[in-house]
Amino acid sequence: MNVWLIGAACLLGAGFIAWGAARLRMRWPLAALSVLLAAIATQLFLATRGQDGMHDLAALIAQALTVTPALLGVATGLILARLRGHPLPLRGLPGAISALGLLVAGAVAAMTFLI
Repeated sequence: MNVWLIGAACLLGAGFIAWGAARLRMRWPLAALSVLLAAIATQLFLATRGQDGMHDLAALIAQALTVTPALLGVATGLILARLRGHPLPLRGLPGAISALGLLVAGAVAAMTFLI
């Protein structure tokens, strides 16, 4: 499969979930997505860092073509939902989980590119 199609699917899928969660006033879909993105980003970071100086370039490319577009999709979906007048699903416990997961995923993805 073309890697650009995978990146586009991640961007569109995450954006749709974020937009739909805001539109339907559901908080848990975004929380689940953010926790999954944080876990995937962490695993790809650890693979990129490698052991004994051996870095996994494929994990770096996977980070660039899956997690990064998904984070961009979440941001785009939330911005579009907010522009349409829907409240952001970032309140309460699910909102805190979402914010923390997205923050961790973004920070770990950035650290991966600094290796």
